[in-house]
Amino acid sequence: TVTMFCEFPSFIVGGWLMNKFGIKKVQVTSGVLYGAAILISGLTSSVAVFVVAQGVMAGLAMYGVYICNVALINALFPKNKGLVMGIMFGAQGIGSIILAPILAYSIQAFTASIVLVAEGIIFIIVLFTATMLVYDPTKGNRELQARIQKEADEQELAEAIAGKEAGALPTMRWKRALTHPAFWLIFISIIAVQMIGNVLVTDIAVLAEAVYKVNETDSAWVVSAFGVGAGLGGIIIGYISDKIGPYKTTFLLGIIDGVLLLLFILLGAESFMAYAAICIIQGFTYNGMTTLNPIMITDSYSPKDLGTVLGLMGISYAIVGAIGPQIGLSVPFVPMIILCAVLSIIGGMLAKMAGRALNKYYRAEGSKCAV
Repeated sequence: TVTMFCEFPSFIVGGWLMNKFGIKKVQVTSGVLYGAAILISGLTSSVAVFVVAQGVMAGLAMYGVYICNVALINALFPKNKGLVMGIMFGAQGIGSIILAPILAYSIQAFTASIVLVAEGIIFIIVLFTATMLVYDPTKGNRELQARIQKEADEQELAEAIAGKEAGALPTMRWKRALTHPAFWLIFISIIAVQMIGNVLVTDIAVLAEAVYKVNETDSAWVVSAFGVGAGLGGIIIGYISDKIGPYKTTFLLGIIDGVLLLLFILLGAESFMAYAAICIIQGFTYNGMTTLNPIMITDSYSPKDLGTVLGLMGISYAIVGAIGPQIGLSVPFVPMIILCAVLSIIGGMLAKMAGRALNKYYRAEGSKCAV
């Protein structure tokens, strides 16, 4: 929860730092800071220091790397950003598949402190090396980012409709976004569709052990099952978004996910294997939505306000990140799943309404922008 609340300030400060120093410097610094935070959390015996290191320090660094990646993808791959963002979040899911059982075994074989220290050192080395290899073609220049996106949009439209006027970039600034209903429809949609994902991303092992009476090893494999879905969800949803748009994709994802959750309750809630299967599906939805969120923002709002709008929208993740785990532990299992299913369906419908509201706005402005 503390980490989730770091999303908004990290996006605001990160966007400002990227403009001042360039993406690469911010990315390298954030990567090293994240590894250092994990390392410090393994060395301390203080709960307060642990929370600051794992929650605040690691949270700010993690979202710092994230916003740099989003800005880079928007600049380097403007025509295929859905697929590329999906690959990025898919890699995140694959990481959980590999690391969950390894870390579960390591903590049992050694101590949590030793594992965290080793993990922190590995993260520092890997993230420093990876971020040093990043190429930033924009040098943090927002105008250049916007021009790259515009050129790609014009080329794409020219290929599809020869001789017609190129489409315009989204122009809605962040202050206008806050007074337009589409922003708040997206905001609530994220909370609704991501509720079950935030229940499972924190409580998945606890629920497996409490509801199905499995041991810690089996519950660790359920975490990996969630990671399998997350890896697939990022890539597949990103690809689909490039084909039909992020708003229609979110609508279909929310509806289908809600229906599958209801079918799980009706047909297989008593089966641990069915629970593992639904965890794969929820990993797919969770990372799919995580992929769609920045695509919706970059397609809908001015490139000049990317960090600000992402930060404001990130408050929705902080809210669902705080509520989700508590619902998972305080509401009985079956009613909790039903509640999340209904929320997912509502969230899908709200996303569709948001897309329509944005298209109506841009038509009224005389813009060719369409989401």
